[in-house]
Amino acid sequence: MWDRGILKSNAKIALGGRYWTAFGVSLLAAAIIEGFSWSTRRFTVSFDNLPWNEGIASVMAIVLSLSAILIALIGFLYYVFVALPVTIGESRYYVHNHFGASDFGTLFSSFRYGYVNSAAAMLVTEIFIGLWYLLLIIPGIIKQLEYSMVKYLLADNPNLTGSRARELSRILTNGEKGAIFVLGLSFIGWYLLGAICFGVGILFVNPYYQATMAELYIFLRDRAIQTHQIDPAELGLVPPAGPYYNPENPPIL
Repeated sequence: MWDRGILKSNAKIALGGRYWTAFGVSLLAAAIIEGFSWSTRRFTVSFDNLPWNEGIASVMAIVLSLSAILIALIGFLYYVFVALPVTIGESRYYVHNHFGASDFGTLFSSFRYGYVNSAAAMLVTEIFIGLWYLLLIIPGIIKQLEYSMVKYLLADNPNLTGSRARELSRILTNGEKGAIFVLGLSFIGWYLLGAICFGVGILFVNPYYQATMAELYIFLRDRAIQTHQIDPAELGLVPPAGPYYNPENPPIL
């Protein structure tokens, strides 16, 4: 069994001397992941006070409707082919950071290795989670926790199929979902404190949170390997689990 305090202590140790690099990685990741959606949410136009006749207004309504559809499509493609790979790259950075490798470029490594496969795997996973949320909030939360390790598994091996990554995530989180949920809740105080500082403080908390979740993944992964639930070769690892990779699946740095 793992302990929240130990995970957080390990995260602080992993960030020691490398915090500002991690801060930059998380800041850029947040800007890339949220930036486009933030801009599209502000795509609003009002016709009410414009001196158009009915015909012009109808044409403009059609044009703007088509523009909105186009922007939504671009936003979807951006999310799938840019935001999701960056999410995996950020997860890979924090896993590697645990072992002392803190190359900033790791954030973009998913664009070089298993790009389409990992993006598709993440997309289908997000769709599954969304469908569960459509049923009820609680089942959605459970599925989100169950699949919370998918991005880390894809960070270890970007060539995993989506179904296999979800299966492995279920193995890792089996019996742990409640504890993982509580771990997430334990950061609420930090995020509230960050929000008080005009929201800017949240940016400084995020590396701590990301590093802690990476510590959790490493623990769950290593335990599953030690109990023979997962073959380390499947993740491109050579026992003991760590920053060692199968020659056929070279390090992604």
